[in-house]
Amino acid sequence: MRARRPPHNALDRPVVMHVGTRQHVSEDEVLNFLAQFIQEREIDGDTDATGAVGQLRRIERDFKGLPPAVLDTQ
Repeated sequence: MRARRPPHNALDRPVVMHVGTRQHVSEDEVLNFLAQFIQEREIDGDTDATGAVGQLRRIERDFKGLPPAVLDTQ
């Protein structure tokens, strides 16, 4: 019995790749983008992206210098 492949998820595989010069963004811009992206996925109730949203929340906490959420519950 073969394992089923997970459905295509735009969060873990790039759909479009732009070639050109790199543009660096500030930490504030990254945090704003992450917050907006996470909020949109939560509002949509996208069940396919719940694991990815959790991962993005961990990245957001790391950018803010906060400990992992697991430590908050202990």
